[in-house]
Amino acid sequence: MNEIKITPQTYIDMNKEFEEDDIPFRISIPTQEAIDKWQSQPAPPYQTPPAVDMVAEMWKKHREQGSVAESVDAPDLKSVEN
Repeated sequence: MNEIKITPQTYIDMNKEFEEDDIPFRISIPTQEAIDKWQSQPAPPYQTPPAVDMVAEMWKKHREQGSVAESVDAPDLKSVEN
């Protein structure tokens, strides 16, 4: 993997770009030691939440409740001839 080396100059360049783009945001510039310490820390554990098909869940709920046509005694469209 091609990893970008982050240095204090990275933060200086970002602040310069913010100024040029008139963005009222500045980043404090850490030392190289602080950057190295931050990068050497292990990533926090992350568990991907279970995938949920929300559309399928909504259709399931809709079917369980019955459709609107059934609740108002609408004519069966299948029986209508063309």
